[in-house]
Amino acid sequence: MTDINWINFIVAYIPTVAVWLGLSMSLAIPNYSVLSAFLQSIFLLSWSYWGHRFAHIVSTNYPFDILNPHVYVHHNKSLTIPRWLELLLEATVNFLCFFSFYIVQEVFNIHILSSSMIIGSAFLYIAIHILDYSIYGNEQHKKHHEKTFCNYDPEVFDTLFNTRCDSNKPYTKNYNEIIHGIVAFSLAYALKIIFDLD
Repeated sequence: MTDINWINFIVAYIPTVAVWLGLSMSLAIPNYSVLSAFLQSIFLLSWSYWGHRFAHIVSTNYPFDILNPHVYVHHNKSLTIPRWLELLLEATVNFLCFFSFYIVQEVFNIHILSSSMIIGSAFLYIAIHILDYSIYGNEQHKKHHEKTFCNYDPEVFDTLFNTRCDSNKPYTKNYNEIIHGIVAFSLAYALKIIFDLD
């Protein structure tokens, strides 16, 4: 593990992460206990990092290198398609990486993760990855596309697990991503009401 400046770590990451976790947990309570909602939130937030990291690791081997659109369309640009279609495909892949938990729970009739929390986490990931990183552009994400095996994001996990492309760079205060959390989890709350999700 890299040396972490804990004061700067807390200032840079904890406000945003705390809001994300609080909004996420609010989707699960009262159907789940506070502890369960907290653990679910941590799991789904960490899935943003570990799922992305795993996708790149398995995609170094055939046939996964051609089965993963995130790598061969979004990263390697192996298919020449319009940018809007690439981003739509990427958003769909992002969504399915989370929604697969919902599908598995329905197939096996188990309910460990809140359905609305899964959807809210997917929306948050899409908002940050597609809007901030792909459309508006982000220096960290550009480095991820150049080097592939670093800057998986969220940066809080890159810092904890020493996968920042430039470990000497100051931590990024992504307070603007709080807005994405508010929008993403509000949309999930609306879907929770409309479709009576847990």
